[in-house]
Amino acid sequence: MQMGLERIAFFSDAVMAIAITLLAVDLRVPDIAREAVAQQLPGALLAMGPKILSFVLSFAIISIYWFSHHRNFAYIRRYDTRLIVLNLVFLLWVAFLPFVTDLLGRYGDQPLPNVLYALDASALGLTMGAMWSYATRGSRLVDADQAPAIARSMSWRVALASLVFLASTPLACVYVQGMQLRWFAAPLLGALFNRLGKRRSGRRS
Repeated sequence: MQMGLERIAFFSDAVMAIAITLLAVDLRVPDIAREAVAQQLPGALLAMGPKILSFVLSFAIISIYWFSHHRNFAYIRRYDTRLIVLNLVFLLWVAFLPFVTDLLGRYGDQPLPNVLYALDASALGLTMGAMWSYATRGSRLVDADQAPAIARSMSWRVALASLVFLASTPLACVYVQGMQLRWFAAPLLGALFNRLGKRRSGRRS
């Protein structure tokens, strides 16, 4: 990998690592008087359930997109200004995710936090899809002999989670309860497609 591409990849890794770290900042141990710990701690941990759930969801989303970003840049051989800009836009949504995660953990029973979270998560996938499409169209930034089937398959995989979140945005305005549990379908489907992609790649080789 060229030095310029390495800098893009390393910077992206750093932003995603910091975002994952920031997700856990709001998970603070409940402050309870020692003599009341046995009585109050179970209820306090139960009350933290929405925060913990939103943390796990966002951790899974960033992990899936980090994996996709790592895999995509293994195919990219060159870079230009537009690729850098698209990558920065992608990282913008990554950096914004801890904020909407905290918002969702605090006020997840309201429509607006759910809508904002869904829009940010869908923007992640759409931006990564745009970046991959730009890099592969006409073999602009990838090897000319790259199989078109690989490009199409990876485009579907990086866009899958965004489609789940984008489709759920109207529902988030109405069916607020249990929305986070439904969103776990996105990283699960992403992991499934990654696994299927590995099997197909192994068969081709």
